[in-house]
Amino acid sequence: MRASAVRPLLENRGFAFPGDEKRGSFEITEAQARRFLAAPNVHGKPNRDVVRPWTGVADMLRTPQHQWVIDFPPGMEEREAALYALPFAHLRRHAQPAQRRRRRWWLHGSPQVEMRIALAKRDRFIAVPRVAKHLLFVWLPPETLPDHALIVFARDDDWFFGVLHSRFHQVWALRMGTQLEDRPRYTPTTCFETFPFPWPPATPLGKLTRVQEDQRTAIAQAARALDGQRCEWLGDRTDKKRTLTALYNARPAWLINAHAALDDTVAAAYGWPVGLSDDKMIARLLALNQERSSRP
Repeated sequence: MRASAVRPLLENRGFAFPGDEKRGSFEITEAQARRFLAAPNVHGKPNRDVVRPWTGVADMLRTPQHQWVIDFPPGMEEREAALYALPFAHLRRHAQPAQRRRRRWWLHGSPQVEMRIALAKRDRFIAVPRVAKHLLFVWLPPETLPDHALIVFARDDDWFFGVLHSRFHQVWALRMGTQLEDRPRYTPTTCFETFPFPWPPATPLGKLTRVQEDQRTAIAQAARALDGQRCEWLGDRTDKKRTLTALYNARPAWLINAHAALDDTVAAAYGWPVGLSDDKMIARLLALNQERSSRP
């Protein structure tokens, strides 16, 4: 497949974003976060406005680090930030000295404003590491701030999650992306914005046919089953041997079966036979990409 033949799809715009980049000492421990969250402020607003859980690749794929971050909203002025007394004082002590060249030192260096606006409307969102051994998508809670090592998707529906985690998207992303040593690199512009879903992801439910509604439901159910079984296996995440990376290295039969069930439902939504080879799958997706991208 020639990369020049693949085109971005307008229907996929506005869903995928890079995570936040702090560029400074904004992280705090869980104990500090609890203390800040319990403290009052003179303007009566809670510190939970600016103290959030922070998630990176290790939290998703290995053992949770339980890290938190001070995160003043982009554009907040210093005078307003200072009203959140303990978080502001912490940053003035730990972040400001190393950022003397940055005038707005209390704000993150690259806060990804569009991502924040998109995620604010969601009850949860999807994340995938930019670089990892396995291409794995997980759900994150809305209060979480994702690190820049993650790509996030402003969707909270199981259907969207299921298509992303299907073999169709995985094969496409691995072929369209690049490699960092032996690990694939996921980039939104090449791996996601070019990928043709069974139907455009922003299609309103009322515009789906009855068959598509049934297919959407089947994908969602298979995706929930996969995610539920993985969460059950991971448990409370305190066992350092039970990680998503370890799970996909081992690939037990139940995991293979859960993915196969999901892949079958996605194949049905495309109207394609199950068990397509990678090359045949890519050829069909490429034809669909060209058809969709040529529409006015």
